[in-house]
Amino acid sequence: MKVVTVGTGMAASEFVERLRLDGFTDDIVMCSDEEFAPYSPCVIPFYLAGEPLETVYWKGSDFYDRYRVMPRLSDPVVEVDAQRRMVRTTAGRTESYDRLFFASGARSWYPRPEWLDTHGVFGFKTLTDMVAIDRYIREHDVRQAVVFGGGFIGVDAALALWHRGLDITLVHRNTRVLSQMTDEEGGQFATRKLAEKTGLDIRLKTTVTDIVAPAGQLSGVRFSDDTTMETTLLIVAIGVSPNSEPLRGDDKGVPSDRQMLADAGIYTAGDVAVTPHAVTGEAGVYATYPNAMRQARTAAQHLLHGDGSYAGSINTNVLKKHIDFPIVSAGSFTGEPVTWQQGDIWRRVYLQDGMINGYIIIGDTRMSGYVYQLYVSRQRVDRTIGSILASPHHDAYYRQVTGCNV
Repeated sequence: MKVVTVGTGMAASEFVERLRLDGFTDDIVMCSDEEFAPYSPCVIPFYLAGEPLETVYWKGSDFYDRYRVMPRLSDPVVEVDAQRRMVRTTAGRTESYDRLFFASGARSWYPRPEWLDTHGVFGFKTLTDMVAIDRYIREHDVRQAVVFGGGFIGVDAALALWHRGLDITLVHRNTRVLSQMTDEEGGQFATRKLAEKTGLDIRLKTTVTDIVAPAGQLSGVRFSDDTTMETTLLIVAIGVSPNSEPLRGDDKGVPSDRQMLADAGIYTAGDVAVTPHAVTGEAGVYATYPNAMRQARTAAQHLLHGDGSYAGSINTNVLKKHIDFPIVSAGSFTGEPVTWQQGDIWRRVYLQDGMINGYIIIGDTRMSGYVYQLYVSRQRVDRTIGSILASPHHDAYYRQVTGCNV
């Protein structure tokens, strides 16, 4: 049986590793639009912040050799022919398969794609992006940058470059940064604290409307308030979309069943997979590392043994990089809010029918694992959650399980 993966990211590499460790000895081919060994998107901003490149290869830079894989690199898959069980690449190469693992990930969305033709304008999604940005900063001695987009990826980019020593202007169209992973009040609290702790120049309700680029070299940007700023580096990080066109013909993602099967002989996982939410049942793309790992393991288990079932995804978001100010959230920010705040720490859960419907924890995440378990286990917490959130020593979990709660 020949297995082909579309993608070499975290889901695909986990899938292949599980197959090999469980005794699969047949051919495996991994196709990628990049030139690298499997790497962790979670870690690549640390490379840009100054860590060695080797640290991004979460399963080792020798992955292909160690797991006896034939890599097909720097040649994106553009079509999956499910009837003929074949994939076709940009270069016209075809690869047949008996089983396909479609984990092509997501790609950045750009309001003005032509900006990327300008020297000094970059996306912030892939290791290819990071290597190019790193080289550009060193070659041009860049000291200042504009980051367009204040969502998770944009804040990640801003903090990585700030940690490297650059002065950063972060531009975001919303009323607070991280607007997809916070509610209004929590997001404004996080925005203020991030600015205080880093000196980031955060400009809200603002966008980049144009660039100044004589002879193709970036020299400045124009904002939606008609002001301009001189800069030779612009990072565009305002959104991503699933790279599902080769299989589905659109960018809406790839729906799967509980065995992670999208079609006969085709598994899917990761940032492209549409799965049910473990709590609400709502189908969506829940692009997180833990979800991708569980999906990959479910697919490998089913391919090898014909069993295994994916329990569903959780939309947990964790920002904990480059600065000692973590932000964690999950679920839906609807229901009755219960809030506790002291100094740099801000905690809120939303209750519905006495159970946690969603939560946001900012500044200190030592109790986030406990709150997560309360959320997914669907326990009633309406009588205890106030004291749990207000625990000054973050020991509510231990008090609860030992019966010492006051």
